[in-house]
Amino acid sequence: MAVMGEKLAAAVPRLSVVVVGRNSLQNRLVAGLIGERLGCSVEVRELQAFGAARTPVGALALLDVDGMSPEDIDRYVRKHLAGTACRGIAFLNADEARVAEIVNCPGVLGVFFRDTSKENLVSGIRAIFAGEYWLPRDVLAKHFARTRRRALPEQAVELTRKESETLELLLGGHSNGAIARRLGVSPHTVKTHLYNLFRKIGARNRVQAVNWAMRNVGSSERAG
Repeated sequence: MAVMGEKLAAAVPRLSVVVVGRNSLQNRLVAGLIGERLGCSVEVRELQAFGAARTPVGALALLDVDGMSPEDIDRYVRKHLAGTACRGIAFLNADEARVAEIVNCPGVLGVFFRDTSKENLVSGIRAIFAGEYWLPRDVLAKHFARTRRRALPEQAVELTRKESETLELLLGGHSNGAIARRLGVSPHTVKTHLYNLFRKIGARNRVQAVNWAMRNVGSSERAG
């Protein structure tokens, strides 16, 4: 699996994960693995019971989509998950052939396939906790190419060339250090570009900025 985001060696904050799906042995093992490796609280809830108990604020909902159609996934996310206090949503046991059909669901931060290794699962959740996306590189590239061809923008925002390049690198999952190297500027300058970019598009963090980019990149006006 080609994924975005760097493996982060530092310990992540103590956050919560809710594995949403069947109360199966596999999901219980996944929950145990995440709790053991990341030191966060993890619980398993069945699909129908997700809204029955209060979800911890900032929890990551790890939705087991095995056997679910893209239409069912979208419907479930919009009905049960999108309006909760969850940090966001990641898909577990996704069908690699149909991933492009589900990544546009609201609040999706990552995708893990049926053959994702334990190491990549842990690294991906750690990256999401750190504010990164964990999505296949080719999915982001195809989405970027498609949205560049839009005739009309969803939201007209005037970005400078450097802000636009910074946004594209954010969409590619690059860290501040990597963005600085790619643009040939200092990390402090990257922070300035990010501050101005976030202010213009109304984002409070990298995740919101990438969400905005996946809806609007290539269709916003760019100034030199």
